[in-house]
Amino acid sequence: MFDFFKKLVKPNKFLGCDIGTTSIKMVELERSGSATKLHNYALLETLGHFERSNNVIQANALKLSERETVSLLKTLLRKGKFSADSVVVSIPSFASFTTLIELPDMNPEETKKTMLYQIQEHVPLPLSEITVDWTVVGQREDESGFTKQQILMVAIPNETVERYRGIFKACGLRLRALEVEMLASTRAVIGTDQTPTVVLDIGARSTNITVVDQGFVKHNTQIDYAGDSLTVAIAKGLGINSKRAEELKKQRGLLGGRGEYELSTLEIPFLDVILQEADSVRREYEQNFQNKIQRLMLLGGGANLLGIEKYAEEKLQTPVVLGNGLLYVGAPAELSVVAKELETRFATAIGLAIKGLL
Repeated sequence: MFDFFKKLVKPNKFLGCDIGTTSIKMVELERSGSATKLHNYALLETLGHFERSNNVIQANALKLSERETVSLLKTLLRKGKFSADSVVVSIPSFASFTTLIELPDMNPEETKKTMLYQIQEHVPLPLSEITVDWTVVGQREDESGFTKQQILMVAIPNETVERYRGIFKACGLRLRALEVEMLASTRAVIGTDQTPTVVLDIGARSTNITVVDQGFVKHNTQIDYAGDSLTVAIAKGLGINSKRAEELKKQRGLLGGRGEYELSTLEIPFLDVILQEADSVRREYEQNFQNKIQRLMLLGGGANLLGIEKYAEEKLQTPVVLGNGLLYVGAPAELSVVAKELETRFATAIGLAIKGLL
């Protein structure tokens, strides 16, 4: 979605850049014949948000600090030694208007005309102030037997688009496209897999819950409970600072440790909120569309919490798997030691770079 240079010949190397609330993740993919290979990757993570809650890279669409983001990106590019200069960049869900619209089955021209009215109904901004894209993602029969086409509509304020253009131009990169993060991550971990799936992407400050069915995104929502919620609970419960709490969370997860306070008793109430929200989305989708969700897929930094797969599976009574961002990408053997982090935390960045190579 939101391609800016459709007519240009695409290079054989592309960058995917995922700008989150507390980190920037970048990958460089290379196309060689029919194969796609991971050429390079880098992560820049800020820790200031533990001391000051407003010290984040972006808190919302209006608080993406251009000067600070340019500085961080230049640092990442310099230390990462990336060779490509074309980039596809993620837009966070909270910076866009995304909705699934159902319309009667009609020809493409009628659909296009009808969508103009639908966009005005669903987006609280004038058409002149937004960039819009939409695509047909499926169809179904309603309770009356009429065929309905399902259309995923995404709109981004023009102000946001121009802000991103300016940031990457200042970094010497060619911004080829913008894409909402959940579309990119699902491209990397699901692709054309038809399995009805709830993708739970647990970041530092927010969690994305996405329903993917027949290979298409059908629903997306975001909640504020996320990885930092668990960190803060540990810090308060043990009377330690947040940085130490984050270390303990990564080391012990839900498993605790001998001679220590059982960390899981502090973390689980907040993890339960996240899982309950995912289960609520699952049940609502199954009820509305009469199609059973077959699995929960974990992504993001929170997916690496020790013990989360087993706990989530027992809690929800649904098969739980870790997402694999390298599912369609080859990676050098020497990266096997960090493969799990690449598969879960870098899925969005990988999906963005894949889009650039398509």
